[in-house]
Amino acid sequence: MNPLPKVLDFLNALADAFTEWPSNLRQIAARICALARLLCERMKLPDRLDRSGPQRCVKISDPAYKRPDPLIYAQHYLMGQGLAVTWDNPDIEIRSGGNPVAPHMLAPDTEYEIVARIWNNSTEAPVVDLPVKFSYLSFGIGTVSHWIDETRTDLGVKGGANHPAFASVKWRTPAAPGHYCIQVLLDWLDDANPNNNLGQDNTTVGVAHSPARFEFRLRNGERERMGFRLEADAYSLPELPVCEPRPRPRPRRRPLRTFPGTIAAVPVGHTRQSHPLPAGWLVTFEPAQADLAPGEEIPVTVNIEPPAGFTGRKAINVHAFSARGLAGGVTLYVER
Repeated sequence: MNPLPKVLDFLNALADAFTEWPSNLRQIAARICALARLLCERMKLPDRLDRSGPQRCVKISDPAYKRPDPLIYAQHYLMGQGLAVTWDNPDIEIRSGGNPVAPHMLAPDTEYEIVARIWNNSTEAPVVDLPVKFSYLSFGIGTVSHWIDETRTDLGVKGGANHPAFASVKWRTPAAPGHYCIQVLLDWLDDANPNNNLGQDNTTVGVAHSPARFEFRLRNGERERMGFRLEADAYSLPELPVCEPRPRPRPRRRPLRTFPGTIAAVPVGHTRQSHPLPAGWLVTFEPAQADLAPGEEIPVTVNIEPPAGFTGRKAINVHAFSARGLAGGVTLYVER
């Protein structure tokens, strides 16, 4: 059967409807839909205008588009997963003349290079021209951020070329002497997990006489009054184990169900509860708790007393918590 006469009739009726434009919009739309159905029927095409039948839906189980997951050692994210953290960030390094410099030993009004190591948790999606933003805080928790610079880098897929990637900027320290905390932000718009994009390097060293004494600033960066409490632990990054061939695990009957950006189970030995202060160590805070108005900032003193006979270097992590969770922290090194 030749559909041309019916098509011509529809077109003529459509032309008549347009003569009363724009009062006849509903009639015009109805005629266009009817014409489309006729053409689909004659050409044996599926009628996508009829959405009443579920059998017409096509489920896409494996989309072609893959999302990358650029990440850095991000303390807030890791602690939110139940992991212990150090504020001595392994992915942020400060250099002078190509040599690493401890963040507590920076000279005022001096140019340094900040280098960030960046990872990708995706094995399928690289990142081209990833923005990496650098800033610094005065030494403390919740203090005000100051801009340094921004650069870009190309990040390969996990286990592939250009992975991990590195980004670096030049930074001249402020003229005022003091300790400064470096922050690195990976600013990727379409990120599979944007919670692991901010890393912080916040450390200082004190020599233990009797006792070692530290001071930092605690600030309420929220828009409402907040109560804060301080806690300490002795976690530090462990030595990487030697990779040895292992037998293939037997498949699980019911695999663990996880969600993007979450950890199925915290590895043994990586919780804060597994790293309390060692026997004989005493850590006190002045004050141990504080109730701060929005924007209010106070000094906090930490006294760390190692046991008699201690020699060497020990890391003590100090974390501040509010009703909203982790507010921030610092890692203090005690030497004797």
